[in-house]
Amino acid sequence: MRALAISDTHLGAWTGEDLLSDERFLARLAPELEDIDELIVLGDLFDLLFGSIEDALTAADGLFALIRERMQGRRLVFLAGNHDHHFVVRRAESARMLGAGDDRTGEEDLLRQLLLTRLEGVEVDLRYPTYAVDDVLLTHGHYLDPHARLAGPIGSRMLTRALWAIAAGGSEEPRTEADYESVIGLLTEVLYAIAQVPHGTTAQRRVFDSLNRLGAMAKDAGRPIRAVEHSVARLVGGAGQRVSQTARAAVSPEDFRRALADEHERLQREARGPSVQGFDVARTINPGDPRGNALEAFAKVADNLGWSRHYQKIVFAHTHQPLADVRSRSGSPVRYWNTGSWIYEPELASRDAYIDYLQRGWPGTAILIDTDEPAPVLRELLADLNPLRGGEISGSPAARL
Repeated sequence: MRALAISDTHLGAWTGEDLLSDERFLARLAPELEDIDELIVLGDLFDLLFGSIEDALTAADGLFALIRERMQGRRLVFLAGNHDHHFVVRRAESARMLGAGDDRTGEEDLLRQLLLTRLEGVEVDLRYPTYAVDDVLLTHGHYLDPHARLAGPIGSRMLTRALWAIAAGGSEEPRTEADYESVIGLLTEVLYAIAQVPHGTTAQRRVFDSLNRLGAMAKDAGRPIRAVEHSVARLVGGAGQRVSQTARAAVSPEDFRRALADEHERLQREARGPSVQGFDVARTINPGDPRGNALEAFAKVADNLGWSRHYQKIVFAHTHQPLADVRSRSGSPVRYWNTGSWIYEPELASRDAYIDYLQRGWPGTAILIDTDEPAPVLRELLADLNPLRGGEISGSPAARL
């Protein structure tokens, strides 16, 4: 059994380049689909928090065509992430209205029908929040957000405790899947509703700007956690290290200015000013952050929900930080992988932040699971385009193809 897991394509997003809406990057993914039994889309296929459903479906046309062409008679497994979480909410609401005993609504399910219509000849399987391939557990990973926020600056902690107090009566932290859903659902449904308002309306801008200010205040109220215990940092391959001299030499100040200018130009083409780059209230982990913070938060989820008692190999996504076979603490039998992302969203607050992104958040990755092999494998399909791996520096990956 061979399965390929990809995630965080964020099709339809305007906050970055959704690479798999571009034929050039679909060509990089295509060979990976030839010799697999199933493709697992581990969440955030669409971006319904930063884009409309219409834009997301249009952006997905190329990927759907590729899957339909290469995966005939085989299976696609889809697990929702926080950016397409609305589909989970809709299924739950439909189940309640129909008097169903669980969240499954059979062939009337909106997302299932959408996928079946566009993926004729491909078996479609919807799972949530987890899916297992032999002894490997997969999940999107957005349940880590409450824990990551509680480890962050005071403003972020206050926001999380407020959401948690509304959702679950003030308990210290989530302990069940229903607990996590209540916290995640509050924020994602608000952002979903805003994103579906036609872009540029006065109402959307007012609410968007208010939430963005709230996120900025949360971020600025205290210094974000940028390091974890040294043992955790070592386990994830230098997660807590500062920008290396080698990386600094590879990216000159002029290279950084060029990347900044390219991103500014892209946002202007999208009719968005540079002030809307990033949406702090919706994001707890930045791709360029030290990886240990997210790993530690996700390990807490795995412990709270009992996943780590039943599985010692766990694949998650959500953070846009690819990981390969790491442990959250010394001596733990549980090993983690992260699928990374397929959206280019450089951090451009400074040259060091940009280099951190190149080191920790470069897109175009996947996880290959082969049940005949001892462990999953991280596949870096765009590594040659990374400036730190010898790619010519000129803004986005698209500029280097």
